[in-house]
Amino acid sequence: MKRTIRILATAFLGIGLTCGASWAENTAEQEVRADTVGTIMNAVRVEALMQVVATEGARHGMSLEKALFAGRGGRDWARAVSAIQTPERLVPIIASTLRDELSPADAEVVAAFYSGDLGGRIVRREVEARRDMLDTDIETSATRAVADQGTERTALIDQLIDGMDLVDSNVSGGLNANFAFYRGLGDGGALRKRMTESEMIAMVWNQESAVRAATTRWLRGYLTLAYAPFSDAELRTYMTFTQTPAGRRYVAAMFAGFGRVFETTSYDLGLAAARFIAQDTI
Repeated sequence: MKRTIRILATAFLGIGLTCGASWAENTAEQEVRADTVGTIMNAVRVEALMQVVATEGARHGMSLEKALFAGRGGRDWARAVSAIQTPERLVPIIASTLRDELSPADAEVVAAFYSGDLGGRIVRREVEARRDMLDTDIETSATRAVADQGTERTALIDQLIDGMDLVDSNVSGGLNANFAFYRGLGDGGALRKRMTESEMIAMVWNQESAVRAATTRWLRGYLTLAYAPFSDAELRTYMTFTQTPAGRRYVAAMFAGFGRVFETTSYDLGLAAARFIAQDTI
């Protein structure tokens, strides 16, 4: 947020006082927003969620060694990945995004919902289920279980996915993260032929259908697992909240925050990987 600059000249004292009052109001508003965002962060368990996200990212990062510089990463690569994929880096990104994207009024509405009974239970299950999905057997079972189902619950989960635009938003975020990774490789000098931005975009876009299919499967399995304890009526209440103006803006803000998390870590992974790839060409 930009702050109004105070004018320090006696000839314009009136203007200076007005600007000073505006600055004070903006500062007070920012403090209120920061407090409310802090409430949201605690209510939606961002720290616990980022621990899971960091674990997911670290696993992905470690898998890159085999694909890009097999056998040459070892402990050094593990340390590099660990430094990139840490909750201490990721949590502030989400916090700053929420502060930037949510108005004080929206933040109050969101904080109230997730601090309540239903909102709190939903968040708890979302984090638990995402942690459970780190187990590949559970992930496989969850995604297979809903693959061919046509139950009322499956239809309700699909309505929630469509209403929150979860597939398109996740696909967009995934492709942007892949693009950031290629940029990191390029900036690190790992690409034999320096690719233009349009070439990188074309390469990433070729992955769209595969990313979309994988995202859809994962979302349906994950949300079915997460929301298993809830009644249809409770899920409809949740869906109603997500379709309110404040709910929509909160969902958009969280996607923006996750987008920044994944783009930042993906670029850093690409840049770090480039150093190990370069060692093979020296």
